[in-house]
Amino acid sequence: MHKTFMHKKGAKRIALSCAALLALSSGGTVLAAEATAVPISAALGTGLSYEFTGADAGKAGYAEGTISLSSATDAAYHLYWSNNTGALSGYYPIATLEVGAGKTETFSFGYHTAIPADATKVIAVNTSVTDYPSVAAAAAVFDIPANKRLGYSSKDALYTFNSFSDIHIDEEHFGDTPAYWWEYSEAHWAQALNYATNLNVDFIVSSGDQVTNAKLATLDKEWKAYQLILSQSDYVNPIYESGGNHEVRQDDAVSYELQTFINSTGLDGSMSTMAAGKPYYSITEPKTGDLFIFMALEGGYRPAKYDEFTDEQLNWVENLLKNNYGKGKNIYIIQHALIKGYGPGDDLTNPYYGGAIDMSLPSAQRFIELLENYKDVVWISGHSHEAFELGYNFTDNFGAACSMIHNPSIGNPTHVTDGAIDYTFNENLSQGYYVQTFKDAILFNGANICDQKIYPSYCYIIDGKTSPQKQAAKPVTLYKDVKVTAGMMRSVIANTNTVLGLYYEYSSYDQYQALKKCYYQYKNANFDAMNSEELLTAYSKLKSGIATLHEIANK
Repeated sequence: MHKTFMHKKGAKRIALSCAALLALSSGGTVLAAEATAVPISAALGTGLSYEFTGADAGKAGYAEGTISLSSATDAAYHLYWSNNTGALSGYYPIATLEVGAGKTETFSFGYHTAIPADATKVIAVNTSVTDYPSVAAAAAVFDIPANKRLGYSSKDALYTFNSFSDIHIDEEHFGDTPAYWWEYSEAHWAQALNYATNLNVDFIVSSGDQVTNAKLATLDKEWKAYQLILSQSDYVNPIYESGGNHEVRQDDAVSYELQTFINSTGLDGSMSTMAAGKPYYSITEPKTGDLFIFMALEGGYRPAKYDEFTDEQLNWVENLLKNNYGKGKNIYIIQHALIKGYGPGDDLTNPYYGGAIDMSLPSAQRFIELLENYKDVVWISGHSHEAFELGYNFTDNFGAACSMIHNPSIGNPTHVTDGAIDYTFNENLSQGYYVQTFKDAILFNGANICDQKIYPSYCYIIDGKTSPQKQAAKPVTLYKDVKVTAGMMRSVIANTNTVLGLYYEYSSYDQYQALKKCYYQYKNANFDAMNSEELLTAYSKLKSGIATLHEIANK
């Protein structure tokens, strides 16, 4: 685990690994990693340089290293990632540095942090310049060397997704109780869906605790609130959820709670998977064949005390890994709960969070073995809510395990106050990742969902390996004996809107989202301008989608 610390003087930051911190605390010496020095680019008496360090100093896309800024006068500057025109849209500044006349201040990127796909430069801009400044407005410009640029633009991503966790919907949407659990969870969930819509991601992954499960009597209402917000959003692509500890918060009703999770999410959208009655499942990403494995906590509310994974679930995970690992595809495991003293999500030596999995439990030990035996896997977790700013976001345990990413929380990211977790509600803070998958790299871009902006310091790069695959076209069953008119299309559009509202409780299902996407495709179409073949295709897609949703709802 690596963290970034603020130096007391000015805005200087120094990035140190846990090993380095231990060396310092024991009176040892920290040896500098081999560095790649880069020349200074200066303008108006301001100098800007970037020294890449660490084991990945020579690798494309890795940001680890130190940016140095000098100034001839007292001034404050924003540092930005920039393309050849100006600062990248949708990003916060890298840092704000106050530099004294004739002085130099620095900012350091930590372990496995990422250079954005579209970045070609770092620019330093006086803080008096607002919004997204142009390169021409910069006081100093650093050109990222060609061998350090990622080598892709955002449009080269093979697919994208949002990685969210700990949404924590309460039941207050239906008026039963006040939102004393997670005050802004519903608003933040709506904002997260808006962010996903604006990014046009291919799907959403949620790492657990979609609901709070405040009491068993209102669990169904919490899921309805979750689904209603999803149904009323403009998001039309799939969403896949993992089962967290709040899904099974009532320890005396775990079987019922797991079945409620299955029924409420639709799992992978397959009726056979749902009929199997297991809360874990996998999906294959259609554009590449990448594998996503969704685990579930099965033991109950307290991972620190319970064996959360049955042998059956762990056998299933291990078989998936054995059969798919090393075949040129990325593999993700989505498993909610962090492990105490192991991986991301909390301080390793002095943890703040008391609800992590106890690594001495047999199922935890076996899960850890999988993480260490299959090092090219990516594990995505949540659970502790600890905000990006705390720095416990990514680790591979110094190469001893797979890449491990921790999601903070959509409902309420937490901070540390006086040595303890601070659960104070913040209306303007909700955190998750925007993930871009390229042929040989995966970028996890940490974002504030409320602002829809990415934090440069909390973006992480993972070596990946995948490639596009040919997608089979989904056949459309045509209603060939029907002569479709524009009036019929207007009628079926109205009917589709009614059905989507009526069956909102299935909004997590792939079939619901597919019908919703089709509805959005045609709801504003000019049917009078469409030819007979176009009308028939549109009509058939909508009618088939309605029939499928009717069938699901009436099972």
